Amino acid sequence: LLLMSNHGHWGMHANLDDITWNREIETMKIRGRDGYMYEPVWLNPKEAEKRGIKHGDIVKVYNERGIVLCAAYVTERLIDHTCYVDHGSRLDPIIPGEVDRGGAINCITPANTTSKNATGMAVSGFLCQVEKVTDEEWAQWKRDYPEAFARRIDPDAGVCLAGWLIDGDEEAAK
Repeated sequence: LLLMSNHGHWGMHANLDDITWNREIETMKIRGRDGYMYEPVWLNPKEAEKRGIKHGDIVKVYNERGIVLCAAYVTERLIDHTCYVDHGSRLDPIIPGEVDRGGAINCITPANTTSKNATGMAVSGFLCQVEKVTDEEWAQWKRDYPEAFARRIDPDAGVCLAGWLIDGDEEAAK
């Protein structure tokens, strides 16, 4: 699929990603079956059906650079053979450099510059695949990377600073 990614309507880069009233908007975040608020990946109904994906399913958006977990937002507003994810979500790695649960789509964007004379990047259109996350994948990630699932996550605001502190004062981080 051609993945399109632009600045979202609800934030700028990772700024405002944790505003709880923004997260109530379905195109901002979708609560997965595990209670986590996922970045939506928009899919045309035909593409979703080909993949056995239903609205709200937790999916992996991936290519040779890694995997980003999102929740499916099935809509007619996208043409076939494409998907869409806002960029600017907060990083929440399960496997650093390989699997991100926070929806940080920049984890899988091309890193090459547009030319030897320009530093622009091709972050708004690149190839990926989208598949539903299997129960086996969940079980393996939870077994092999328990610290990623034990990290403190606010159910409404997402990733918390206290979840990243090492021997830090959790009260001071709130």
